[in-house]
Amino acid sequence: MKIIAGSPKGETTARFAFEGELDGFREEAKANNFSGKEREVLVCYPRGGKRLIVAGLGKKERFDTEKLRRAAASIALRAKALDLAEISVGLPAGNRNENTRAAVEGLALALYEYKRWKSKDAKPHKLASIRVDGDPDAVRRAEVYARATCLVRDLVNEPPSVCTPRYLAAAAKAVAKKGVGIKVLDEKQVRKAGMGGLVGVSVGSDEPPRFVHLSYRSPGAKKTVAIVGKGITFDSGGLCIKPADGMLNMKDDMSGAGAVIGIFSALAELKPRVNVHGIFAATENMPGGSAYKTRDVLRAMNGKTMEIINTDAEGRLILADALSYASRLKPDEIIDLATLTGACVVALGPDIAAIFTASDKLRNDLLASAKAQGEKLWPLPLEHDYWEMIKSDVADMKNSGGRWGGAITAALFLEEFVDKGIRWAHLDIAGPALTERDKPYRPAGGTGVMVRTLLRYLEEQ
Repeated sequence: MKIIAGSPKGETTARFAFEGELDGFREEAKANNFSGKEREVLVCYPRGGKRLIVAGLGKKERFDTEKLRRAAASIALRAKALDLAEISVGLPAGNRNENTRAAVEGLALALYEYKRWKSKDAKPHKLASIRVDGDPDAVRRAEVYARATCLVRDLVNEPPSVCTPRYLAAAAKAVAKKGVGIKVLDEKQVRKAGMGGLVGVSVGSDEPPRFVHLSYRSPGAKKTVAIVGKGITFDSGGLCIKPADGMLNMKDDMSGAGAVIGIFSALAELKPRVNVHGIFAATENMPGGSAYKTRDVLRAMNGKTMEIINTDAEGRLILADALSYASRLKPDEIIDLATLTGACVVALGPDIAAIFTASDKLRNDLLASAKAQGEKLWPLPLEHDYWEMIKSDVADMKNSGGRWGGAITAALFLEEFVDKGIRWAHLDIAGPALTERDKPYRPAGGTGVMVRTLLRYLEEQ
């Protein structure tokens, strides 16, 4: 499916209507009880005879681009249901650039399908072309954002026996072209580098770990950002094994690493004026005969030691090495994203990611980027009084502080592996990384959350 910029033409057009503003199809709207409210969609044949699809935007004074993104998704899904081959979309008046981007993202992301394991008889939809009467550069950029997001969705949706650490490394190599460099460490190199967290988590699995460093350089860049992702390709919980229902969706535990790959798939085309490092550690967390045990002590790459209280708190152990590695690169900022804690989902629910940072500027800039992209991000505190919860008698820290404040103590743990003087933000995406039911422009499965937010953030540096 291709989205192009251009004036409406063809047999089917689509447009948006604010509540009560029904000029040109008032009779059809009345006959179908359509008033322009949010989530309403009307298909009609007004006087000209061409088919018209109209999506409601709600009250004009409450309009924002997320409402437009969702309404565009409803147009795409209706066109797909009608088995149309092409449609032309007109946009509401307002900020032409932002409205174009939102509409294109809604259209493209809503039409995403993961069908690799469906039978060959599964019928593909016919919608091959969408013409959007918007800014051409905005159309192009929005398509890049959507494509990067869908790449991550594909990775998350793969069965865990397919998307192994080596598979993730290969996916990273596939995007390492046109100005993107890559370095991959195998299991022997990981051990030689002193990545005790990654080694410790990986030893219970027959699948070997991988450590990946992607790099993008921009001529004249005055800033360097490192983006670090968690890459647990399947999380059984280790010897502290999860119950069956808690393990069901643990193929999504590599969503942070997937996001790194998705972001780097877009950088060469978007050309942000900032240097970017993309780093992730990848492994399974399995309860094999050689698996690490509770009360073991692991030593991270920066030399700090970690007492194991719960083998199901493994993501922070591999992030300890990834953050230590990123710190050695001396970037101006480190942003990590990880499906880190169930405690975050308890606190914020399944649709909202958390941000932890001591930098007001970094927090505000990331929140602004998330809002512009319609991704929900909420600040939680780095409460240093809670450090006592992860203080260890035998090591520098424990890998779990217990049930209370679990998202906060996990963030405090990660902070120990970021060098002082580097601005750092931790994004806990455990809730929105995967959805079990269809949502506006987010079909059930992996969502690719925070890819569009971080691309926006990098472009605005």
